[in-house]
Amino acid sequence: MSLKGNLVLSYQLARSAHFTVQQLSLPLFESLLTGSNRFRKADSPELTKKLLQELFQILKKDSENIAAGIYPVEVLKPENPKDHFLRYPRILWDGFFISRRRSKQKSKEFNRQAQEFLNEMPEYFRRNFHFQTDGYLSPASAELYDHQVDILFSGAADAMRRLMIPLLRRTELETSGQGLSFLEVGAGTGRLTRFMGLSFPKAKIVATDLSHPYLKKAQVLLQSNPRVDFAQAPAEDLPYKNETFDLTYSCFLFHELPLDIRRQVLAEAFRVLKPGGYFSFVDSVQRSEAQEKSNLLDQFPVDFHEPFYKNYILHPMEDLIKEQGFEIVSSHSGFFAKAVLARKKA
Repeated sequence: MSLKGNLVLSYQLARSAHFTVQQLSLPLFESLLTGSNRFRKADSPELTKKLLQELFQILKKDSENIAAGIYPVEVLKPENPKDHFLRYPRILWDGFFISRRRSKQKSKEFNRQAQEFLNEMPEYFRRNFHFQTDGYLSPASAELYDHQVDILFSGAADAMRRLMIPLLRRTELETSGQGLSFLEVGAGTGRLTRFMGLSFPKAKIVATDLSHPYLKKAQVLLQSNPRVDFAQAPAEDLPYKNETFDLTYSCFLFHELPLDIRRQVLAEAFRVLKPGGYFSFVDSVQRSEAQEKSNLLDQFPVDFHEPFYKNYILHPMEDLIKEQGFEIVSSHSGFFAKAVLARKKA
């Protein structure tokens, strides 16, 4: 690897170690508060070794992509350290309430502010995904979310989100994004939206999500990019005309949808794409390509309240994509995620 690649990798490994320490602190803090023992049973030495190797490999590949110019080093720009460390005590405290919700199996608990949005939401969305406070329906949840996901994946969440960008670089899409229109469904707080904006700086991006508070957080994150617009909209019923976009994409969306909604989202993605346009997604690996992780995949929806996840891992996304008329172009995986690129035939 080049000197630049090694420097980037060193930064990524230090960042990963930082989030891993925070990950280990959560059950310790809970134990101090409650006297319970929430430390997860250790994986087999062989699986632990494999997971550490996969974590290293995805960070290494991500660093190589940056060094090669597939996406710019600006994707690694850290947040303000003061904001980061002031948020950490709130995450510890929220972890206590998450644990309490998990122990009581409470998955529909919202404060008054979040309840104001509930009636606007489809039934599958009215829950505390991950047992997190207010689900995806409050500013407080939006403020903690990205930090919590990085803790969960030892600082590799962004590297997983970026898995789709190299696939897009191998297509004929204009390198800068000049003249292209992108649609992101389930944009959340805009983390991947930012990476796409940096990678295709002249593309017009429309970021959509069901959650008003999360879109507000995304607007703050992306306020410096005038080419990004925002709309609150369900991915299964998009308010756009047929054949509008050159690319539709999503990240960590499909595992949180019932099977029938997954199919509807794919149908909508197909509908709004121009002939020859592309569809891409990043999401959790599925059972068919991760048999060695089967115990971890089975445990994930138990620990994090993901009611549709078990169905998701048993129904390969590639099959659902082909059902809608797409042709699979390419795919690859890294750590706990995979990226797939498909095309609408011209």
